[in-house]
Amino acid sequence: MSKAISLFSGYSQRENRTTNYCLLLLKMLYEENPKFLAEVVSTLVGEDLGERIGVNFRQQERRDSSVPDGLILQPAFTIYIETKNWDWFHHEQLENHLAALNKESPGLKALIALANFETTDREKFVPIRQLCADRYKGSIVFEEVSFEDFLQALQLPHLPKNLADAIADFRAYLDEQNLLPSWERLLDVVNCAGMPNDVLVEKVYICPATGGAYNHQRCKYFGMYRKKCIERVALIEAVVDVEAAGSATIKWQNVRHPKEEVKKLAEAKVQQLRPEGFPMRVFLLGALYATRCQKDSPGGMQTSKQYFDIGSLKVDGAEQLAHDLIGKSWSEIRALSAT
Repeated sequence: MSKAISLFSGYSQRENRTTNYCLLLLKMLYEENPKFLAEVVSTLVGEDLGERIGVNFRQQERRDSSVPDGLILQPAFTIYIETKNWDWFHHEQLENHLAALNKESPGLKALIALANFETTDREKFVPIRQLCADRYKGSIVFEEVSFEDFLQALQLPHLPKNLADAIADFRAYLDEQNLLPSWERLLDVVNCAGMPNDVLVEKVYICPATGGAYNHQRCKYFGMYRKKCIERVALIEAVVDVEAAGSATIKWQNVRHPKEEVKKLAEAKVQQLRPEGFPMRVFLLGALYATRCQKDSPGGMQTSKQYFDIGSLKVDGAEQLAHDLIGKSWSEIRALSAT
């Protein structure tokens, strides 16, 4: 049974509560100014649909054999949202949504799959996109949207304070519900004693593109380990697998640069530093910042990498992370993440 959007959601299921809050914020934006909602929808599903939000006022516009003095228009559009706590969508459910959308009133239509996408692998949605193109002749737009992307779309630069505060509260809710990607809280500390100049001079870390010790999970920051301490940190801009000359695949990208440029840069680094080493995994790093976070347990680093949850530090960028790590021990960082 459908329910109106409410500030005080009565839903017991977390997915339904989250959807209610998402729609509530969109409703608040619309009530403040329809153009705010249009900007957000444009970001999420495309400019063509976003421009149809709100009443249009026009004058002396020809309509077939008629030229009315004034027109007030409200173009039709319909958006369905399917929300999941995890990246786990059933194709049958999405196909049913498309069929129902197709029966809605004429106008532009969109289906949004909203979830916490921890990876950039969206190949699973190729059949849904193909269905939109073939069966529905492009009349339905399909987009997969992460909660992170949804949040970024809401953060318009010119919002009044009450809406900006509401969006900040919404971000806190998403974070508490673990609906924002966990990789944003992770520091990947890697033993770089063997090839320090790759990191220090070339601003890359390169390893074989294989599993096991070299199979890194997505993280936001890179930590360079030598001599029992983390001595440099950097933002991981992208990680690219270079399978052969002229063949590269982006595993994940934390900074929005043109994909082809990212691939070409990774290929160039492999040709320069490991010309005979295909396939290689290339970490493209941002600016490096000096720090000193000491490993306080006996012996050196026993594995090639270790992950640290640095979410409790609430840092804004690699430079602040480097500053906050100075003087701390590894056990202190782990204790902070446990609180």
